[in-house]
Amino acid sequence: MPRRISLILTLLVLIITLAGCATTKAPVTTKPLTAEETKQRETLLANLQNWQLSGKVAAISAQDSGSASIDWTQRGPRYHISLMGPLGSHAVKLQGQPGLVTMDTADGKHASAPNAETLLAQQMGWRLPVSNLNYWIRGLPVPTLPQNSAYDASHRLTRLVQDGWNIQYINYQNVGSIDLPERININSNSLKVKIIVYKWTI
Repeated sequence: MPRRISLILTLLVLIITLAGCATTKAPVTTKPLTAEETKQRETLLANLQNWQLSGKVAAISAQDSGSASIDWTQRGPRYHISLMGPLGSHAVKLQGQPGLVTMDTADGKHASAPNAETLLAQQMGWRLPVSNLNYWIRGLPVPTLPQNSAYDASHRLTRLVQDGWNIQYINYQNVGSIDLPERININSNSLKVKIIVYKWTI
């Protein structure tokens, strides 16, 4: 598999589990947060099950680096994600629903698996906690995992350490009555991922 196709596949699966609006920076809080106020925001984010976003993702590892544009539509447990390299190259489409994830590439390759983690393992031989990103992309910690986190005065995550990954929330954008992440850095010892969301639609 060509290196660029391999990279885009990696980015695709990472995002699953994974600006038109006003942008706000994320200042570090200088006052104690109440548990009730933080819980209210997290409940609102957890209830956000239908959305669409467009943006860009870039990744750097010891072996390769690259970037792609992304369009992601989520409808409950079903999703459709399209990735496209520079100048429309190396298009990848992925569709998922409970029990089935399928991937199609511009050069006619097709793959499927019961979930995104298995698909990545089959295609790349890697195992990564990709399902965590379903929470991280919304600015939520994974509720079942230990966490080390920091918040700003608006109860938005600014830093999160979970499952061996360091997530930094650089900027947020206001979408209706809620602030959603606009720029996110997700780093481990072997991989660095940057996500920029140009537009959220909910």
